[in-house]
This record gives sequence, structure tokens and C-alpha cells, in this order.
Amino acid sequence: MAVEYRVLGPLEVLLDGVLVPVPAGRCRVLLATLLLRPNQFVSLDVLIERLWEGEPPSSDRAHKTLQMVVTRLRQALGTASCVQTARGGYRASLDPSALDLARFRSLVSRGDFATALGLWRGPMLSDIRSDALHQHDVAPVTEEWLLALERRVAADLAAGRAADLVAELRGLVVAHPFREAFWAQLMLALAESGQQAQALSAYQEVRTLLADELGVDPGADLRSVHQQVLSGSVRVRGPVPRQLPVAVPRFIGRSAELGALGSLTRGSIVAITGTAGVGKTTLAVHWAREIASRFPDGQLYVNLRGFDQHRAPMTCGDALGRFLEGLGVAPDRVPADLDAAAALYRSLVADRRILVLLDNARDAEHVRPLLPGPSSCLVLITSRDRLTGLVVNEGMQQLALDVLSHAEAHALLVSRLGAERVGAADELIKWCGGLPLALAIVAARAAQSPSLPLSALVAELADERTRLDTLDTGDAATSVRTVFQWSYQQLSPSAARMFRLIGVHPGPDITVPAAASLAGLPVEETLACVRELVRANLLVEHVPGRFNCHDLLRVYAADRAAAEESAEARDAALERTFDHYLHTLIAVDANHHARHRQFVKEPVPLPGTSPEAFTELEAVHDWFRAERNVLRAVIAQSEAHGFDRHTWQLVWIAFDLVDRIGPWQDWMWALASAERAAARAGELERAAKMMFLEAVAVARLGRYEHAARRFAESGRAYAELGDVPGQVRCQSGLAWTLILRDRPHESLKTAQAALDLQRGDASATNELISMALHQVAEGLIFVGEYQKALECCAELETLRQGIENPYDSGHEAMTRGAILVRLDEFGQAVELLNQSIIWFNQVGSWSDIATAQRWLGEAYLGLGDFVRARRVWIESLEAWEYHQHPNAEVVRAHLAALPEN
Repeated sequence: MAVEYRVLGPLEVLLDGVLVPVPAGRCRVLLATLLLRPNQFVSLDVLIERLWEGEPPSSDRAHKTLQMVVTRLRQALGTASCVQTARGGYRASLDPSALDLARFRSLVSRGDFATALGLWRGPMLSDIRSDALHQHDVAPVTEEWLLALERRVAADLAAGRAADLVAELRGLVVAHPFREAFWAQLMLALAESGQQAQALSAYQEVRTLLADELGVDPGADLRSVHQQVLSGSVRVRGPVPRQLPVAVPRFIGRSAELGALGSLTRGSIVAITGTAGVGKTTLAVHWAREIASRFPDGQLYVNLRGFDQHRAPMTCGDALGRFLEGLGVAPDRVPADLDAAAALYRSLVADRRILVLLDNARDAEHVRPLLPGPSSCLVLITSRDRLTGLVVNEGMQQLALDVLSHAEAHALLVSRLGAERVGAADELIKWCGGLPLALAIVAARAAQSPSLPLSALVAELADERTRLDTLDTGDAATSVRTVFQWSYQQLSPSAARMFRLIGVHPGPDITVPAAASLAGLPVEETLACVRELVRANLLVEHVPGRFNCHDLLRVYAADRAAAEESAEARDAALERTFDHYLHTLIAVDANHHARHRQFVKEPVPLPGTSPEAFTELEAVHDWFRAERNVLRAVIAQSEAHGFDRHTWQLVWIAFDLVDRIGPWQDWMWALASAERAAARAGELERAAKMMFLEAVAVARLGRYEHAARRFAESGRAYAELGDVPGQVRCQSGLAWTLILRDRPHESLKTAQAALDLQRGDASATNELISMALHQVAEGLIFVGEYQKALECCAELETLRQGIENPYDSGHEAMTRGAILVRLDEFGQAVELLNQSIIWFNQVGSWSDIATAQRWLGEAYLGLGDFVRARRVWIESLEAWEYHQHPNAEVVRAHLAALPEN
């Protein structure tokens, strides 16, 4: 007989795992009072006090009633009763291991806070109505729980899990608003995960709360954490990446291989090698998820595409960029140099326990820069190559994966179709060659036809195999191709065409709207085709709304397209694909960008193209982030297939989105491709523009000398074309880089030369003159010529009358506001800077908003409004920190110097 008593939540008694009903009212109060003092004498006076809430009847009546309550409780509990009579009172006589409260205290004493806290099932004794019990008995135990929770959070912080704690701590400060320890831990968690601005906001929130509600200031510990955040002394640990793909929901077999993998983890590099379609990735992901808890600092994943016949393998630089972003490095702060990026990666993971899964590696050199070096990390690699170089030089351990055994293949079919239907499936397993991919496709086909005997499927496969016997690719490859062909032939004509054309799409995945353009079909019809392909296991919805397929299926789809679609049809599908992304970007540019691009000749999409449209800027940004890899593949394929117009136009139109969202490191090659494509197409002005845009991009990356060279090269190209506005833009860009290099006098001289050049052009418009004049005003501010800068602004205002452009209006207002700050005209400065932020919010320019907020904080400081100054500086700091920009240190210094009141 096993009895368990639970008080850390609703009161419960279990006998052999079955709930024993405890009578309501005083019986429950009595049992709870005794259990909160296990194996301790509890006097009659204390029990009477709890049962009658301090207002008992006469002494004699109270004693008699108490005896009746005890009797009733014992009868209800039966053999689970622990109530024992003692002289002058009662006690709960029990084995401490039978009471959750005793186990909780034992675990806490051993430092196992997480397990101890796991015993809590909700508010303690929430089903018992007794103010006296909750005030005198429950409250102290609740304090034990809170202290254990604080100690567990502290341990997690020490273990580097700051990012994972933020959400929990935000909930705790809401539930316990006056508990300063949780606020201090929240601030530390935010600061350690790179959110110093949010940490400072949290301090202001609790400071205001304590002052308004209690009339007190934060305690010494909380003030100390605040100073640590302000000084930048809190170590930023970065986020905890969770990049592993979703595992197959019904993983079958491979028990021997899983055991072997477990024995190989004594090394830091493990590889699963084997032929295509044998299940390397499925096994790797399944095992990685099984052991993920051993790597509390995160899991990194990348598909290196080592054997993709239609796309180049992912470069080590791209893979490192993704890893560094996952580890918290802002996209524009990823080093361009491969060795520098690899060194930064090794530094970030050196003292962390991270699992790194490198999927589909081509060879040893493909993964070598991605190895963390000596560390507590585990690297798991999958490849068709045996990676001999890593075995010899890096001590890699290897598991060679074979096809499924007959028993495992049979179990896989049973898991999909049921034991009754599968029965003897020997022939079916034979035709699939033991390959999991082939078996999954066959199972999907069988599941769609539940009345079709498996023997009929075997006959179909045998007939298909006869037609493919001329292949000399080996039994496994022939088996999987047989299954592909057989499954493909079961598709409806429209779904089969969709499958073929997916082999033409650049990848790595596709959405329904993009598939509609690819095939030139309405979205509703496309959705039906995609669903049919998913049911046939020829497509997988790997994230909501995005579909991809195994690389072998993509190769097969491309082969079918080459065999069944004419070259003209394939080219038309490609052009519709390029038009889909180009005209989606054109619509975004026209509807959401103040400075939208103007075409000499507006491009017209092919019939059947279905560009996407968005009403909200946030939706645009979400789309761009999701499609970033596809867009890069589209640009590369458009250049490879000679679609030069699409190549340069895609890059040109996408520029503003890349500038806002990044990372620029991933797009430098695209600017070079666009420049080449524009030159080949005879669009020399656009080629010069691409040089200009590359200069802007490298300046964003802090490579100012490179930027200056490209601005100069672009300026010379514009000069050869006789394009004065283009030359002025390049000189203004050069003046901007000189400001960034802290050379304000040279910047002013260059900006003035640009303005003089623009004024000397008879065709110059007011808008073009304004651009050059604004850069002169910026230079004058940085050399301290504030009155002259104001004069420039007055002229700007005259020139820009009637021109509505949120971007330029925002810059004009910010420049005037900055000048007024320097002239101590703080009230007018506040008005202008707030207006500039309103303008910038319309175009989503984060860096401009953060800069305006920095100036606005100075204006509020000049007015003595420390509260508003602190608020806008914290908002500015948050943006600079997110992008890991050096301006964060400037704003943090402002905050540190700000008085508390």
C-alpha cells in the first residue's frame, strides 16, 4: 500500500495512485494544518484556532466538535489516514517521502531547485477556505517556494540561460510586483541577452512602482544591478539558438544505430554517412532532439546543400553568417572575411555547450571552418562522402548508415498503414530497397487508397521497374527512382505539372502564391495541387505556409521537367517566377517607400504571374525575412539564365528592404551581379547606380575606405555619362563617409563642392539641390557652424515647398532640431525632433529614428525633463544594441550621466 499526501497545490490524498476523497470544510482544514507540520505535535488550541478562524464556540463544545471532525476524517481516509492522537493534541504520522512538502524541502537542501519546484501544482491549498491557515501556515511555505525559485533562476543565470529566463521573469514580476529580487534578475537576464535598453526600462518601471505604491526607493541590490547595466559591465551572453528542424513524428527503428551514436559521443565530432535517401538527416535530427537537453546553450543547424544538382552548395561564409546571427551577432556585424567570421564563431562557442548539426556536407573542406575547435560542443555531420580528412586530422568518429532492415521497414509501414493492412509486405519492401524515403512515399500512396490491396501496389511497382531496368545507377538508386516514377504517375495532370515545375524553381522552398506564379495558375487551383503533392509525400510543409522536398525529389522533378516541358515552357516558368518576386517588390516599393523607384520603361509581368500585396509595413518585413534566401537564389538563377533585366531590377528594388532589415553581408555579391547584369544590358546608368548602392552598403558595414573608393568609382561612371545628379549623389555619399570617419571639415568641403556642382547644372531640380544642401547642413553642425547650418535649413524649407516625402521631411526636421539643441533652444528642438520621428515611422527607418531619439534625449535633458530624456534614450539604446552599433556606447554614456531624479 502506497500513500501520498499533497499540499503543494490543491489538497490531495492518493492511495496506490487513486485519489481518496477528503470531506470539505473543517476536515480539510484539519488535515492541511497537520500535514504542514509533519510528524509534529499540534495542540488542540492551535487546531481550534484554525478550524474556527479565531472565533471558536465554548471550550467544551469546541473540543467535542474537533473530536467529531477527527473521527469523520479518519473514516473518510480509511487506511490512508495519518492522523494520530497525542496527549493534548494530534499529529500527522507519516513517512517524509510520502509528503510532497517534505520532499520539496529535502530537494532544496540538496540544491536541486528545479526538481523541487516541479512538485508545485499551483497555488498552495487553493481549495481550502481558511484565512488563518493561509496567513499563518501557507504564507511561510510560499516564501520557501519563492526563495527556491529565486535560487533556481540565479543558477540558470549563472549557467548562461539568460535569454530563456526573460519571459518567465516578466511573468514573475507581474505576479510579485514588490519582490525586488525578481526585478533584479529580470534586469540581469535582459542585459545578459543583449537587451540593455529593456533592462533599464524595467528599472524605471519598478522604481516608479515602488515610489507610487510604497513611497520608497529601490533597495541596494536593485540599484547595484542598475549601475552594472549602465556601466556596461554585465556580460552579454547572447541568445540561446534553437535551430533544429522538426523531427519525424513517427520515427521507427534504427535502435542499433542510436545505440552506436550514444557510444560515439565521447568525441566532439560525429558523422553519419551513407547513400542518398537512406535517412541520414532523419536519424540525425531525431537523435539531436533526443540529446538536446545535454546542450543547454543551444543547438545550431544548417543544410549545406552539398549534393544539390540545381543549386551551388552553401558557402562556409553563408553558414557562418547564419550561425553568428543565431548566436546574437547583428547581421551587419558579421565579418566579411571567412577567417575572421570563423574566429568569431569559435570565440562565441568556446565556453558554451552547443550541439551543431551540419547537414548534407559535400566533403571535409566544406565543414572544416564550421568546427568549433576544442570546446564542450558536439558536432554532428551528415554526408554522402566518408569525410576521411576529418577522421585523420580532427578525430571524427563515423557511423555508416545502411538501408533499413526488413523488420524496420515492416515496422515503418505498420506505423503508417496499420498492422492489419500491411500483413506480409515482403515484396513491397523489396521494391523500395529498404530506403526510408521510398517507403514513406509508398505508404502515402497506399494511405490515399485504403481499399487498394498492397499486392496491387507491388504489381504497379514491378511494372514501373521493368521500364527503368536500363538504369545502371545501382539497386538502391533504381529502387527510389522506381518509387518516384510510380508515385508521380498517380498524380492528377495539374499536380504532376506543378511537381515538374518545382524542379525549375530556384528554391530552397516555395509558398503557394509563388507556386501560382511558377505554374501560371490561380491561387485556389495551386493550393489544391500543393495539397495533393503533400498527401503524396512529394512535398513537405516544413514551416507553416512554406513547402520543400528532399533533394532527390527535386532532382527527379527537374528531370521530369526537362523531359516533359519544352525549353520555352521552362523559360516561361522561370520568368514568371522572377516576375513574381520583382513585381511583389515593386508593389512594396510603390506603396510603402517614400522614395520609390522610377523606371524609364515600366516592366510588365508575364500573364499568369500573381505578385503578392501587403497593407501593413510589418507584413512586408515579415515576408522579406521569410523570402530572403529564396530571393538570393532567384537573383543568382536569373543571372545564370541570362535574365539580366530581372537581375539588376530585383537588387535595385530590394535595396531599401535590405538596408532596413539586412544583413548586408548576404547581399554584397548580389550588388556585384546587378552591376554586371546592368552593364551587359546596356543600362550604364543603372550599373553606376549599383556601384553607388554598394558604397552605401559597405559604409553600413563600417568599411569606410572601401565605401569611399566605390563612391569615387560611381562618380566617375556618372561623369562619363554626363549625369550631374549622379555625381552629386556620389560626392554627398563621400561627404557622409567622412563624417562617419570623424573628418567633419573634409566632409563639409566635399559637400560644398557637391552643392556647387548641382547649382551649376541648368537642369537641376529643387529636390536634387535640397539633397546636396542637406549634406552641407550636416557638415556645418559637426564643425560647430550652427547659425550657418540654420541658414541652410531655411533655404531647404523654401526649396522643398510642395514636395511631400516623409524620408526627406524627417531628415530636415531632425537636422533643424539638432541645430537647436546645440543653440540651447530646447523647446523648439523637442517639437521638431518629435515630428521627425513621426515622419521616420512612416518609412520604417530604424537608424534615423534612433538618431532622432538621441538628439531628442539631449533636448529633454536641456529642459530638465530627466524622465522623458531617460525614456527616449532607452528606446534609442534598444535599437543601437539590437544592431550592435557603436552608437550604443554613446547613448549608454548619456544614460549613466543622467541624474536619478
